[in-house]
Amino acid sequence: ALITGYSQHGYGEEALNCFEQMQKEGYSPNSVTFACVLKACGSIQALNKGIQVHADIIREGLRKRDVLLGTALVDMYAKCGDLARAQEMFNELPIRDVVAWNAIISGYAQHGHGEEALHCFRRMRQDNLLPNVVTFVCTLKACGSLGASEKGQEIHCKISKKGMIEKDLMVGNAVVDMYVKCGSLVTAQHVFDQLPNRDVVSWTVLIAGYVQHGYGERAVQGFHQIHLEGLFPNQVTCVYILNACGSIRSIHKGKEMHAIVTKQGFLERDIPVGNALVDMYAKCCAITEAQNVFDELQVQDVVAWSALIAGYMQHKQGDKALHCFEEMLREGVSPNTITLVSVLRACGSLHASKKGQEIHAYIIKEGLFDISVGNALIDMYAKCSMLTKALEVFDELPVQDLVSWNTIIQLY
Repeated sequence: ALITGYSQHGYGEEALNCFEQMQKEGYSPNSVTFACVLKACGSIQALNKGIQVHADIIREGLRKRDVLLGTALVDMYAKCGDLARAQEMFNELPIRDVVAWNAIISGYAQHGHGEEALHCFRRMRQDNLLPNVVTFVCTLKACGSLGASEKGQEIHCKISKKGMIEKDLMVGNAVVDMYVKCGSLVTAQHVFDQLPNRDVVSWTVLIAGYVQHGYGERAVQGFHQIHLEGLFPNQVTCVYILNACGSIRSIHKGKEMHAIVTKQGFLERDIPVGNALVDMYAKCCAITEAQNVFDELQVQDVVAWSALIAGYMQHKQGDKALHCFEEMLREGVSPNTITLVSVLRACGSLHASKKGQEIHAYIIKEGLFDISVGNALIDMYAKCSMLTKALEVFDELPVQDLVSWNTIIQLY
C-alpha cells in the first residue's frame, strides 16, 4: 500500500526505497507491487533499476501470465527512452488493450518519434480499439512534432465529434499545442477561444506559440489576459514572457516580470527563469542589469553564460565577452555552439587573431564544429585579415549554406 501510494503520487525515489526495504525484510513482492515499482522507475527514468526489477519478475515467473505486468514493462521502458525494449515487450503481450497501446504510443511521441507513434495509432485502430483521452493527446503531440497538420486536423475532427474538447481540458490544450507547433496560429487561437475552460497550461501553450513564431507583442498581451482571468503564471509561462520582452525590447514589461518572478520565488528555484531574465536584459540593452542578475544566480550554467556573452557582444564590448568566456572555462562550464559563435564574433571585432586560433583549436579538440561555428570562424578570420585560413575553414564545411557563401564572397 505504501509503495502504491508513493508511486501514484509521483514519489518515485521513495517508492523504490520502500521496495528495497521490503526485500531486505524478506517479503516477496506480488504482481501489484512489481507494477507499482515499474511505474516508479518510469517516472524518474531509472532504467537500470527497471531492468533489475524486470529480471526479478522473470525469476518469479510472473510476466508471461500477467498482462498487467507486461503493460507496466512496456510503459517503464517507453518512459525511460528504451523504445526498442518497449516495442519488444509490447510485441510479446498476449492481449493488447488501449492501456498497452497508449504506453507505446506515448513513448514514441515523448521521445520525438512521431512517425512511429502515428503508425502505432493506425495499427490500434485496425485492431478495432477505441482511443481514449490519453491516446488522442499523445497522437496530437506526435502530429505537432512532425508538423503533420493534415493528420492533426483529421484527429481534431474525430475529437470534436466525440465532444471531447468540451469535456476534457487536457485534450483541448493538446489540440491548441498541435496547431501551434504546426505553425497554424490562427487556428490555434480559434480553438483556444472556444475552450469552455482555460487554465495556465492553455495560456502557456498559446503564448509559447506566439513567442516561437516571432509575435512578441501578442504574447505579452496574452500575459495580461491571464491576470484578467484570475490565473497565475507558472515558471514556463514566465520564461516565454521574458523571451517575448527580449524580442520586442520591452524593458518596462521585462522589469515588471522580474518583480513577479522574484515575488513568486521562481528566481531562486528555477534555472530557466533566471537564464531567461539574463537574456531579456541583455537583449533590452541593459547589460548592467543582465550582469547583476547573472551574479545572483545560484546556478550559472552554459545557457546563462551564453546569454551574458551574447549581451556583451551586442553592446560591442568584445573584451568583456572574452573575459566572460575565460571565466566560464575556469568555472568548468563547457561552451556550446551558441557560446562559441558569440566568442568568435568578439575575436573578429577585436581583431584578436591569436585568441581566435586558440578557440578554433578548442573547437576541433572538443568536436564542436558545425555549420554555425564554421561560418563564425570564417567571419572571424576574414575580419582578422587571415583570408587563407578563412578559405580553409570554408572548404572544410560539411555543408555550405547561404551565410557561408555570403561571408566568403565578401572577402573578394
